[in-house]
Amino acid sequence: MRSRLLASMGALALTLGGLLATASSAAADPAHCSGWTTHPDYYSSGGITFKDGTYIRTGPYTDCTALGQGFHSQGINVHCATTNGNGVLWVYLVDTSTGVAGWSAMSALNWNGGFIADCYQ
Repeated sequence: MRSRLLASMGALALTLGGLLATASSAAADPAHCSGWTTHPDYYSSGGITFKDGTYIRTGPYTDCTALGQGFHSQGINVHCATTNGNGVLWVYLVDTSTGVAGWSAMSALNWNGGFIADCYQ
């Protein structure tokens, strides 16, 4: 009985250890997701809204950590835009309803096509 209990506890410890290791490695962003800090607010023309469920991320790539989601009913303050290393246009924005700031792909937003200044001008 005692040996089964010890074996069960050992298996549980290994399982929990594996889960913790998996969770911590999954939480790390790829290197290209770091260094994308806040940006000046170069844009004030309006005409941009969230589509429902637009991800707001730590950097301008889909594998960067999602900080939150924007929805059509929420306010948005777009600051500037940049094209990532894959040629995809992203904007730095703040969800004014939640305060979450980060990057969203332009394709995930409703946009009237107006000019948005580059974040790195």
